[in-house]
Amino acid sequence: MADRSVAQKRSRRETNKERVIAQALQCFVEQGIEAAKVSEIARRAGLTERSVYRYFATKADLVLETALLFWSQAMGQVDAQAQKDLTQDMCGVERISRILRGYAQLYFTHRQMLVFVHEAEAYLNRCGKALLVENKPPAAFEACVGPLSAAIHRGLEDGSVRRDIDMASLYYNTYDALLGLIQKLAIGGRNDAGGDESARVRLEQFCAMMEGFYRKQ
Repeated sequence: MADRSVAQKRSRRETNKERVIAQALQCFVEQGIEAAKVSEIARRAGLTERSVYRYFATKADLVLETALLFWSQAMGQVDAQAQKDLTQDMCGVERISRILRGYAQLYFTHRQMLVFVHEAEAYLNRCGKALLVENKPPAAFEACVGPLSAAIHRGLEDGSVRRDIDMASLYYNTYDALLGLIQKLAIGGRNDAGGDESARVRLEQFCAMMEGFYRKQ
């Protein structure tokens, strides 16, 4: 009986935290981090402000967890879509090409949230937080779990991917560079008056360039 009670409390706590984070993301996107009030986030989540502070010691802690959850969910959605789009007859480098363009779509599907992540990084720095939002790939290259690492390993096996470079470093650099470009475009960056079309061209050029690094000549 005691074990069941503990489990129920843990489940309720996790459910409440998820509700708070979901509402926090909406408030931060709509109002900006500085303007968003914890009291309003609590009201939307159906909790008291005091309850929110039981789960998150400070507003900065809530910002950090919200940003990390966004990246986790966004990457998960792209990975799931990649699994649907890939076919058995695709060689490794073709899979890499398709996956890179899937990640590039985050600019069009999650633009406001990408702006929030940028704001979160600046906010956390101002708060003196050592932990910052990191755009990490979903799994280590060697684990061959994420779609991109799996595609690279497949390409190494079928001969469509080159073997003369440090592939693990290229894998990590690909994520850092592509996600960095997406975020830069979302917050304005060097994107010109061409708007979405200009961003689309730049992202396509970038994905083609990265594909070229992987492709065996």
